[in-house]
Amino acid sequence: MSESKFPYFVDWAITAKCNLSCRHCRGMSEEGLSTERAKTLITEIAELKPGWVIIEGGEPLLRKDLFELLELMRQKQLEAHLITNGMLLTPQILTTLKQLEVRVMISIDGATAATYEAIRHGADFERVVESARHCAQEGLLEAINFTVLKKNYTEIPGILELTRSIGIQRVTFIGLKPCQYYPEELLTPQEYGQAIKLACQAAQETGVEFFFDEPFFWTTVREWGLFARMPTVSTGILFPSTTACIFGEYLFIEPSGEVKPCSFAPMVLDNVNEKPLGEIWRDMLASPFFRQLNDPESRTGYCRSCQYFADCKGCRSRTFILTGDWFASDPCCPLSLKLASKTEG
Repeated sequence: MSESKFPYFVDWAITAKCNLSCRHCRGMSEEGLSTERAKTLITEIAELKPGWVIIEGGEPLLRKDLFELLELMRQKQLEAHLITNGMLLTPQILTTLKQLEVRVMISIDGATAATYEAIRHGADFERVVESARHCAQEGLLEAINFTVLKKNYTEIPGILELTRSIGIQRVTFIGLKPCQYYPEELLTPQEYGQAIKLACQAAQETGVEFFFDEPFFWTTVREWGLFARMPTVSTGILFPSTTACIFGEYLFIEPSGEVKPCSFAPMVLDNVNEKPLGEIWRDMLASPFFRQLNDPESRTGYCRSCQYFADCKGCRSRTFILTGDWFASDPCCPLSLKLASKTEG
């Protein structure tokens, strides 16, 4: 558990409304905070002094008061990073976002139209690529986000090449959140290993930077002797001071106001409609459960004796979803097969 009294960042799904139907959508409550409660929440977020705020959804551009709320964030000196599917971006919206000093990430989960449109039903590959180019030309686009699934991970080299052609130099690879097709689309340890190798090799070939949002990424790179660089500029998801899982070291806010210790977590801490965000944060910091998660002696399986534990800790939310045990070892870690065989031996 971080001894800092500040969350690394706050991730806020500002609306559940969306114009697409994606294969990896985790689903959300249709309820949403009123404009007035959202404004109060922004003040509460500012008081916590997070490094930045991620605004996502659903599709955040479908929230009618979005720009009003982003303006208040700017006034409160909160650094805002907007994740959008890119389908609703217009020159007028880009101008407004630029005035509001918002940084934009566009989700493109395939390097080809066939893959992308099979994952994001209702989307148009050519249109989103064109939107990304316009966003890059305006100096607003900081990264392409790519959620890693069985259906698309072999296109990792292609998405790095596409990103370069769009005119930016950063991709964020995001692990799959629990969703309807989770068992079908979640990578095995072997596939995660291949995905990491593909990303490292393609980055060298294209010169495009990437951040692989998995706690076992850097441990795998070190163990296998791969070459990778930390991005020179934050992508809005990357927190460069640690490579380990940051479960419980930031806050995720659902559209309904439910607060969780991780964007993936099947655990609700409280609701901002019932308690101020600062109080929820302080209660979590004081919780013995969250402190125990950082103790290697509390773990079972290969994580307990792994030399990289402090640098990784395994994804807690995914581990619980797959095993029902918060203290089990991460079933998706590429190093797990070797470590498990040592443990059994």
